[in-house]
Formats: sequence, C-alpha cells, structure tokens
Amino acid sequence: MNRPTDYTDFDEIVVVRLVAGRHPGEPIRAADAGEAVRRLARQGFTDGQIADRLGFRRRSVLRIRQRLDIPAALTPHQNQH
Repeated sequence: MNRPTDYTDFDEIVVVRLVAGRHPGEPIRAADAGEAVRRLARQGFTDGQIADRLGFRRRSVLRIRQRLDIPAALTPHQNQH
C-alpha cells in the first residue's frame, strides 16, 4: 500500500539546487518539488517561470500549488497598491 507523501520531508540541498536552476540528475521527489515551487512562488515567480526553472510543465506547477495550497505569485499589475 502506498503511503501518502510527506511534503515536509524535503531535502534542503536538493531544494536549494532546484531553486537555483540546477537539476539533480535523478528523479525529483514530490516533497522536494513542492518546497521548490513554494520558495519560487514566494519570490514572485509565475507558474511559467517556475516550470522553466524546474523543467516541469506549467500545469504540473499549478497542480503542486493547488495540492499544497500555495498562492500564485502576484503579477506586477496586481502588486501596484
């Protein structure tokens, strides 16, 4: 039986490398991908930019954000208050 993914069990070194745009050369664990998406979204990256940085599809980034309740980054237009 498959255990549910523990998204708090990420590898800090892998996440730092992913956020910097360096791929580990092996499959990326869900927890590592989730934390990388969280950090990039917090820095203001759009889903498309995150997808490019991580080598994912934009739809995958959206699914990760929805699954982990990560808000989308504000666009420059939305940030003018």
